[in-house]
Amino acid sequence: MSRVAAVFIRIPIVALTLVFGLVGIQYLIAPVQTAAGAGIILTSPGAATVARIGFGAFPFAFAALFVVCLVSPGRILLGLQAELILLTMVMATRIFGMTAGYSTETGKLLLPEALMAALCVLAIRLELKRRKRSSSTSTNP
Repeated sequence: MSRVAAVFIRIPIVALTLVFGLVGIQYLIAPVQTAAGAGIILTSPGAATVARIGFGAFPFAFAALFVVCLVSPGRILLGLQAELILLTMVMATRIFGMTAGYSTETGKLLLPEALMAALCVLAIRLELKRRKRSSSTSTNP
C-alpha cells in the first residue's frame, strides 16, 4: 500500500479524535459557559457535573479509543467502523430532531458529518483492500 493511502486511511480517525478532544476539553474546563453557548442552561453544580460527564468524559473516551486505534495498525479498521457507526447515529439523531420539529439550527452540521462518513467508507474500503492484498501476498511465496 502506498504511503499516501496509509495516511488517507487515518485522516477520518485523526479528524474525529481532534473534534472529540476539543469538545471534551471545553466541557471539562468550563461546562456552564460551553453549555450556555449551545443554549443549555446549567442551574446547579450537579448539572455542571452531568455536563462534564456527558459532554466531556464521553467525547474524551471516544477520542482515547480512536487514539488506540491509530497507534495499533491492527485496529485501524475497528476505529473506522466505530467512527462510521457513531457518525451514523449522530446524523440519525440530528435528522430525527429536525423532523420532529424541535430545531433545524444544527442542520448545517449534517454536511460535514456526511462528508466525514463518506471519508470513513472510502477509508474502510481502502483498508479492506490493503488487508486482502497483504493476506494474498503473505500466503503466496
